[in-house]
Amino acid sequence: MKQLPCILTAALLLTLAACATPKKVESDTQKAGPPPVAEVSVRDKFVIPGERAGPILLGMTLRKLVEVVGEPVSSSVARIPSGRSALLYRYADPEASPDGAILVMVKEANQTAYSIQLERIESFQTREGVRYGSSEALVRASFGKPQSIQESGASEIPRAYCYLSGLAVRLNAMGHVESLTVFPGSDLRKICKAQ
Repeated sequence: MKQLPCILTAALLLTLAACATPKKVESDTQKAGPPPVAEVSVRDKFVIPGERAGPILLGMTLRKLVEVVGEPVSSSVARIPSGRSALLYRYADPEASPDGAILVMVKEANQTAYSIQLERIESFQTREGVRYGSSEALVRASFGKPQSIQESGASEIPRAYCYLSGLAVRLNAMGHVESLTVFPGSDLRKICKAQ
């Protein structure tokens, strides 16, 4: 009986402590959903196969492209590998040699970036370090055996390696990278036939 008041006191204290514990309330930030994806910096020079080259993303609208990298130096009529109409916009890169350029193919139908080709620009590189001038050995060590190899047909052996990840690598006669092209990986067979 002497223990009963102690037990009742302990039960009362536990009940009061439970009532004093604040309930978890969903904050406004959780209700609003995840924050928007951060935009890629204009100074970014990473080549992500199947996604982007620096600040230029596959699927980016023409309006956004002009907003991010400015007006192109020139443009020409082109066709995406499926045969549909496109425009090819040429951008100069201040860090590249005079013949270096960024070539963005934009689909005419919906005005979005279809592919991004980096011609003779050393400042752009993949996460693995593959860039203009890299050796064929580094390309293969980084990405493995290509899903498609295109020979030029000439006695010299310039060729293009295509990877399902969405990257085409064109090599010169010396076996060094001449250009990198980012494209939708699902279009591997179409892209590699057209290069």
